[in-house]
Amino acid sequence: MSVLQWALLIVGAAAVIAVYVISRRSNRLPKDWEPPSARGNVPRGVPGLPGKPGSDQMDMFAQGSRGGEFDEFGVGKPRKRAEPGLFGEAEEPAAAPAAPKVEEKIVTLLIAEREGTAIFGPKIHLALQAQGLAFGEHRIYHRQQGGKTVFSVASLVKPGLLDPAEQQGFSTPGLTVFMLLPGPAKPGAALQDMISTAQSLANALNAEVFDASRQPLTPDNARTLKADVGAWAQRNGIAL
Repeated sequence: MSVLQWALLIVGAAAVIAVYVISRRSNRLPKDWEPPSARGNVPRGVPGLPGKPGSDQMDMFAQGSRGGEFDEFGVGKPRKRAEPGLFGEAEEPAAAPAAPKVEEKIVTLLIAEREGTAIFGPKIHLALQAQGLAFGEHRIYHRQQGGKTVFSVASLVKPGLLDPAEQQGFSTPGLTVFMLLPGPAKPGAALQDMISTAQSLANALNAEVFDASRQPLTPDNARTLKADVGAWAQRNGIAL
């Protein structure tokens, strides 16, 4: 394949991976997020029970007696009571230490047809299914564990779709196999599965496996890739 072809394919693969990673991040909600119905929101209106004059004031004082939700005068902003400290001052509860942030890492392999020609849709989908990959989110294929994605396979050509419903008439010069760490599986086992799957796909498609630098995935390059993932895991305190 020419340098220009490689450049176009890598740009397309990078775009596919970027869209996938961004969409995964946008789907993650904060840990403390709750639906509005769980936050105790109630419609605004006249306090108190209808037909009972003054019940709003009684209810206000009753709330104060149930836990000091208002100040000493029964009005104003609700506040929480705190136990006095050693010198009679209220002590703020100690904040829980923030969990260390884990660095995300993307691992990528490329599968390109040996002669630089196209690989046709039916052959691609048979090979993907033979490796136990599941078609799903973003209309590409995934290795899943416990319903979560370990790594994914997309077309090298943007937008990367591999829809089995459109396999007739579809062709691509190759595939990109990519993984976002951390994931549901241990990184060492996930990487080994990703490499083995890529090599099996290449054998079935008359193709070769390359690393992200367009170098053939030789045993030495595979060891370098594994060492890189191992260093990432060590930096982030993650077991291989």
